Amino acid sequence: MKIAESNDNSEKLLSKLLFNQVAFQLPQQVQEEATIAQILTYRSPIYKQLLYYSFCILTCGIGYLFARWNLSLKLALLYSQCIDIEKATHLVITSLENEKELIKIGLKKMQINKSEKQSKSFEYRLYTYYYEDECFKAIETPFQTLTHEEIINNYSRGVESPEEIASQYGYNNTTIPDKSTGKILIDEILTPFYLFQIFSVCLWSIEEYYEYAIVIFLTSIISILVQLRETKQNFAKLRQMTSQDSVENVFRGQNDIVIQNKEIIVNKTINHNKQKLSSKAIVPGDLIEVRDDWTVPCDCILLNGSCIINESMLTGESIPIIKNQIQFNKFIYQPNEDSKSITLFAGTKCLEARHPEKGQIPVLALAVQTGFSTIKGQLVRSILYPKPTTFSFYKDSLSFIAVLAMMSLVGFSLTIKDQVDELKEENTTIFQMIINSLDLITITVPPALPTCLSIGVSFALARLSKKSIYCISPNKVNVAGKITIMCFDKTGTLTEDGLDLYGVRSIGYNHKKSKICFQDLIIDVNELPTPNVLFSMNLTGQNVYGQTKLQPTQLILEIMASCHGLAKVNGQLIGDPLEVKMFEATNFELDDLHNEVFKDNERIQILKRFDFSSTLQRMSVIVQRNDRLRVHVKGSPEKLRELCHPTTVPRSFHKILEHYSKMGFRVLACGSKVIDSECNRDKAECNLTFLGFLIMQNKLKPVTRSIIQTLQDAMIRTVMVTGDNVLTAISVARQCNLVQPNQRIFLGDIAEEKLDGKNHITWKDFDMNDKVLNPENLSPELDIKDDSGDEFETPELFGQQEQQYEQQMEIVIEENEKVANSQSYENRKSMNLKKSKYQSYKEQEEQLKAENLDHLIDDQDPWKTDQPFVVAISGKAFQLLLNQIDTNPKARRLFGLMLEKAQIFARMKPEQKAQLITHLQKISKKALCGMCGDGANDCGALKAADVGISLSDAEASIAAPFTSKIQNISCVVKLLREGRASLVTSFQCFKYMALYSMIQFSTVTLLYFTLSNMSSLEYFYIDLFIIIPLAGTMGQTKAYKKLTQFQPGSNLISFPVLLSVIGQTLIQIGFQTFVYFYMKNQSWYRSGVDIHKDIGDIDDHLEMEICYENTILFLYANFQYVFQCVAFSIGKPFRREFYTNIYFTLWIILAMLFNSYIFLIEKSGFQDIFMLMFEYESTKNADLSTEIDRQWMYWLYGIMIINLITTIIFEKYIVPFTTRFYRGKKRKLLKRYKYSQNPYLNDQLEQK
Repeated sequence: MKIAESNDNSEKLLSKLLFNQVAFQLPQQVQEEATIAQILTYRSPIYKQLLYYSFCILTCGIGYLFARWNLSLKLALLYSQCIDIEKATHLVITSLENEKELIKIGLKKMQINKSEKQSKSFEYRLYTYYYEDECFKAIETPFQTLTHEEIINNYSRGVESPEEIASQYGYNNTTIPDKSTGKILIDEILTPFYLFQIFSVCLWSIEEYYEYAIVIFLTSIISILVQLRETKQNFAKLRQMTSQDSVENVFRGQNDIVIQNKEIIVNKTINHNKQKLSSKAIVPGDLIEVRDDWTVPCDCILLNGSCIINESMLTGESIPIIKNQIQFNKFIYQPNEDSKSITLFAGTKCLEARHPEKGQIPVLALAVQTGFSTIKGQLVRSILYPKPTTFSFYKDSLSFIAVLAMMSLVGFSLTIKDQVDELKEENTTIFQMIINSLDLITITVPPALPTCLSIGVSFALARLSKKSIYCISPNKVNVAGKITIMCFDKTGTLTEDGLDLYGVRSIGYNHKKSKICFQDLIIDVNELPTPNVLFSMNLTGQNVYGQTKLQPTQLILEIMASCHGLAKVNGQLIGDPLEVKMFEATNFELDDLHNEVFKDNERIQILKRFDFSSTLQRMSVIVQRNDRLRVHVKGSPEKLRELCHPTTVPRSFHKILEHYSKMGFRVLACGSKVIDSECNRDKAECNLTFLGFLIMQNKLKPVTRSIIQTLQDAMIRTVMVTGDNVLTAISVARQCNLVQPNQRIFLGDIAEEKLDGKNHITWKDFDMNDKVLNPENLSPELDIKDDSGDEFETPELFGQQEQQYEQQMEIVIEENEKVANSQSYENRKSMNLKKSKYQSYKEQEEQLKAENLDHLIDDQDPWKTDQPFVVAISGKAFQLLLNQIDTNPKARRLFGLMLEKAQIFARMKPEQKAQLITHLQKISKKALCGMCGDGANDCGALKAADVGISLSDAEASIAAPFTSKIQNISCVVKLLREGRASLVTSFQCFKYMALYSMIQFSTVTLLYFTLSNMSSLEYFYIDLFIIIPLAGTMGQTKAYKKLTQFQPGSNLISFPVLLSVIGQTLIQIGFQTFVYFYMKNQSWYRSGVDIHKDIGDIDDHLEMEICYENTILFLYANFQYVFQCVAFSIGKPFRREFYTNIYFTLWIILAMLFNSYIFLIEKSGFQDIFMLMFEYESTKNADLSTEIDRQWMYWLYGIMIINLITTIIFEKYIVPFTTRFYRGKKRKLLKRYKYSQNPYLNDQLEQK
């Protein structure tokens, strides 16, 4: 159990006195997102409460809002630190990510031994803690500390006091804590943005802009409702996937269950004691009946019988698997590892329950975890509390808006002098000046901003859904646009699910050579006889396989027929695709009801099955045939070699294994032995007789090679993470071009001989063992030449005396040549890695420079190099390094180098896959890591990744944010393209909204010089008929067809974004200012102040809106809104060209035509609608009578075109050139330092 604080009482007391900290114990397998770093105790004194609430009232709620947004402020105003836990009322809990949360301390009543106990408690991220022995302890069931034997002895009869158990662990409820519609609305409304909108609507109502205020109010309401709808939909979808309320058959306190001879015996009378309960009433320790077509309500251990389970909802694995009953042994119960085969997980579906006496005796399961303690609950927790990403888009956007608001105050300050002069002449009032200043601030925050910022994600999700890629975490879409590392499982992801049996290489005794050697390759095993082979217990010489001198191939056939976990459902074989192919090749039939396989008159009964364990890397069965018992074992060759008697293992074991593995075959080893009686697993799986290899052919999926090439061309690091053999993994990596043909592979593995009594890692050339990497820096100790023209030699398998077997091997070699030839064209294209990859990158970079688009990209990551070698590493070596990184600086540095250079991780356990993903995310600030797998063993890695993609037939799986019904890795490219397009759309949309605010700000500021403003209808037209349609349709531009080598930026506060926004702001304000003063110098111009003085309505601010200044600036700014949107709608390299977006293009054309119509056509009806002034006829002063010169309007139209050209040139040429110059200077400055973003290498920081 992980303990955060020392158990020493003195240390606890010191910590409490000095730092106000409380000791706590985390759950055994606590999730990272729920890990607590620190707990502080607080209380709320009466005097602080009075002061706080008085302050909130006096500030009209403003104090409450700031305290709501800032926890530190709330703690300072309302709470005091408290050393005495008994007096504390609240806790401040700090997470690993330094996020703080204020939680109220509650009281938990627990019944223990029929006596009630009450203790302080709290709930943090769906974990419950209670206070005992000066420490907060997590509430968790004891099963993961018990052996299988202890579980059977102590818990197989059910619970007798369910109320007592429920008081401790709670009931079985995985319903997500409900958040009412009202609370969601309040949380949404009380954000800074929407409160500002409410303030703006009130202000506009005071100014009598009722129409505009109503429209903006409705717009804000719609925006809030859209957010509410999305929140409720996501919540409902997740709730539908996680909640369950069914009627279960439960057995409690049973005397009808006995344990005899280490077996659980269930009497038929148990059915009389059946209770029907809601699944939510189940508690740990309950016995539940397993039924056909049944959804598992909680995590359970199968006590008797077996069942077929579909785990696709939980893991994404669409192939049903078989679960068997718990065995009486001393293995610790580990549901995520070796005990997975006996555990039924909550949310999965039982297709069929099996028992020899089904119908009379129920199949029973023991509830071990309920509620959010289940594996399903843990996945839900990771969705509700995701790890914070490196994105700061929302935070940056608030900072940006704050800056714009400050600019509005600067703008108002420029108009103060003129307004004060008018105040002296009593043409305005102080109240109106205040209203004007506040009005400028409201302009800087567009009402449609939140909706527009989410548009890119919404359209991307819709396009992904049409491509059969589904998402349960929309915020991950933009994250997908920044993925720099993509990890793949092998089997079922890069390769086909099913494997074909290629052949069998058995062994036999060679009399001439007096030794054991491999026999011919057997391609077709269907017609092999299966006589009763008798083993001699004397493992010497020719007696190894018995006096009858039979070939072990016949025993391998028996293993193929019996050593599996298959079952039949509706006449169809269900189970591991490898085992299905293996069994089908034998032509045996399966009678799984009686645990038998048969063929003609031969029958083999399976007495006991020891399921496959990823830790043990094998499975075995005890079978009976003709009254003889045998143990059959199949598993990884490395592990079987350790378990077999040395005299039965040929010397050519490694050469044969290496040969087939290098060709990409999946190789399984087989062993067997005779036993006298049934025994436990340890005794069964030892001192075996080695029989030979099963050679399975695992073909690449058709699109794998092209997709890997696409990702590599896009400079995305591709990594294989597999549980398969290192040699097979390397072969598949070469076949799919994950490793280029000319690249050397250095394999890191545990050395056979220990160094100073300790394990150590050797880094040897996979093809040429005489070459090694320097373990200090993982660089070659000898120069690696460019071997692009070389062919890798097939190792010599046999000596001259074994030439008679080579003819059988020709088929294998021919197959190898076919594989090599099929890759030849692809290989030629990428033969020279050092040149072609670098040149390809440079060519695309130069092309982007030529098109002035390179400012859109981020600098490339450090691992994108042209090294002529890659590293592969085994799971054992990975674990050895991982165990030393906190204590050994050299191991830590080596681990960091390995993370940067390794592309193949083989023989990786599920938990190691998750650990790898976590550490890959740390090697760089830009290292966002994706994972693609088919579920099952990849769940942990899919959850740990920044973006996890599960290949599954299910439409949604809580194992990963994304689920693809496309059963190949082409979904990865589609997702990354859409992610990049969505991210760029969000940036472009924000920039456009910022510029729209600045253009309008400029217009209103200039109008303030003449005590004028824009009319309500003008605001209405700009927002509803220009801005919202353009910003809305902008996001419909589809992703670029090609995944390019460049990453979009992810930071709003970055040089290119700031340069673009500030530069365009100056351009638009500059042109508007020029037009304003150009107008004032015209002979026909009359000031709005003079005109309304003449009319006599200068006190009416609504009438003051009708003037020449308003007319010209409104008409001119309308064009600026449109072509600013065009300038920001840049297409490639992340989106298609804007004109491919039909609706967007049509609206631009429509807006330009309409704006031109009211600009150029004299006395159009719309001029009167907008109350524009094109002429004034005074009844008092003839000198004031005038009208706008139409010829001047044409000149003004020409100025507008110049403005358009300037805007486009600046965005397309000036911004890229300046950004390129800035980055060049930045790189030169950084070259003065040797710096690595990899935290594992930071000890090497030094100045040149």
